[in-house]
Amino acid sequence: MDIQDEVTIACNYRQEELEEIGKPDPGKLRRILSLQAIEREAIKENFLEFLRFVKIIDPPTPNNPGGVISITLWPHLLQVAKLFLTKRLVSIMKSRQVGLSWFVAIFCVWYALTHKGANIMLFSKGEDEAIELRRKCRAVYGELPFFLKYKLGQDSLKEITFPALRSTIKAFAATETAGISFTASIVVADEHEEHPYAKENYLSSKPTIDAGGQFFSVFTVNKKKPETLAKALFIGAEDEKNGFARLFIPYWDRPGRDDKWYQDTLNSIPSIELEGLTPELYMQQNYPRSIEEALSSPESITVFDGKVLDSMMGDVKNPIVCDDEEIDPKVCNIYKDFSIGEYYIASTDTAHGVGRDFAVTCVMNVKTGEVVADIIDNHIPPEELAYHSIKLLKRYRNPLWFIESNDYGGVTISTAERLGYKNFGYQDEKKQKIGFNTNSFMVEGKRMGSRVELWGHLIPAINNRQIVIYNKKGILQFHDIIRNVKNQGKIEALPGRHDDYPMAVGICWLKKDMVKTSPYDLKPIHSLTYDRQGDMYERFQAIGR
Repeated sequence: MDIQDEVTIACNYRQEELEEIGKPDPGKLRRILSLQAIEREAIKENFLEFLRFVKIIDPPTPNNPGGVISITLWPHLLQVAKLFLTKRLVSIMKSRQVGLSWFVAIFCVWYALTHKGANIMLFSKGEDEAIELRRKCRAVYGELPFFLKYKLGQDSLKEITFPALRSTIKAFAATETAGISFTASIVVADEHEEHPYAKENYLSSKPTIDAGGQFFSVFTVNKKKPETLAKALFIGAEDEKNGFARLFIPYWDRPGRDDKWYQDTLNSIPSIELEGLTPELYMQQNYPRSIEEALSSPESITVFDGKVLDSMMGDVKNPIVCDDEEIDPKVCNIYKDFSIGEYYIASTDTAHGVGRDFAVTCVMNVKTGEVVADIIDNHIPPEELAYHSIKLLKRYRNPLWFIESNDYGGVTISTAERLGYKNFGYQDEKKQKIGFNTNSFMVEGKRMGSRVELWGHLIPAINNRQIVIYNKKGILQFHDIIRNVKNQGKIEALPGRHDDYPMAVGICWLKKDMVKTSPYDLKPIHSLTYDRQGDMYERFQAIGR
């Protein structure tokens, strides 16, 4: 075998790369091979030496040309390198976008290329995430200079192998049985907080850990999951009490992030990104400033799906022109007029009328869940609210009307009675107390806590798009409803925000089944039997009773 073949096999030269060095004479090739062998030995002994040759792929943006770039060794990445090189068990809690996924990929590629027989297992929360992490490993390898490369064996979506070294990098979605039959040199749990079977996967990794292998838990906190294995490992790693070494990476460890950046990011979060969090909680989760902030229990979590609420904005439309002179278009909004064959229910949440809370009346189609008309005003007094509501409800043939009786609702109720409205909803079966009380109400003869029951019905109805709302202001109020963790999980509006429109919609939705939508009250078939000759006949009982 001549020297050129030797170089080609050992270093995986390609023909075009040989041409680039000008096909030197055998002596020059030997010198090149010798220098590169020294470099490979240096890299094997020194991970930081390897980083000199590493490039990553940075997606270009309007403010960043991106492309294939050299890795920038931010100070916190040097801390990570020290942990990976000196500790077997590592827990890292991080802010988003601090370069750690790429750095983990770089370390795994270095280890596979410098340790014969290395078996590296990458666990991600799902298949797509596992493929993405493996893609980063492949990209790191692909951009290395040719003299550091070895011929690849497997090069699939989830596996890279180096036959000459008998090394492999495998990526797994974190299923219940993922990796259960493997032992490894390194196990990486990427975004560990999100793994659906974190405990099961950790237990399956115990043989690796017990045999002296490394385990890296890397995660950004999830405020909706107060108790996870990732958090438990990190908390237990204080002073390495559980054998793990830990590192916290705050948002400012990435260069360019300062107080102004933090505030600008806070002010520009799209609601679709919040996923049930308040903006402040979103920042504490994704860009924490301290361990205490990252691990603190959330004071509040929004209860309605932000993505659903954003999609509901597509239903928003302007009120139609009404030809009824009794209805004031400055107060009352009609989106769909009365239609024969449709059935309606109405509700009212009364306010003081002094510019704080909103007074709201909603009219809902009980068949479609559409809020076909409404009043939403924070300056209208209780008496005037009753007057305009009655005019609006007359348009819909005076539907069943529930008025929240708490606080100033009593004034609206008494005014509506005085004005002659007849079709009220009642708090009790004996129909002695008009209205809807948020403290208690009757359902099928049982007294229940109305507020809890109301939200229990309304939340899934909104999140499953069973309700249609045409008023933009009304939809926006749903964004402000939170579950206050520090107040026994009570559902309420954020401080300084409003829950009036959601309450009114919730009353309609909760009580809609009380509206009779058929002229006949048919009772079901009680039995199907056969006569003695075996001919089937149907026995109807008490039809119409």
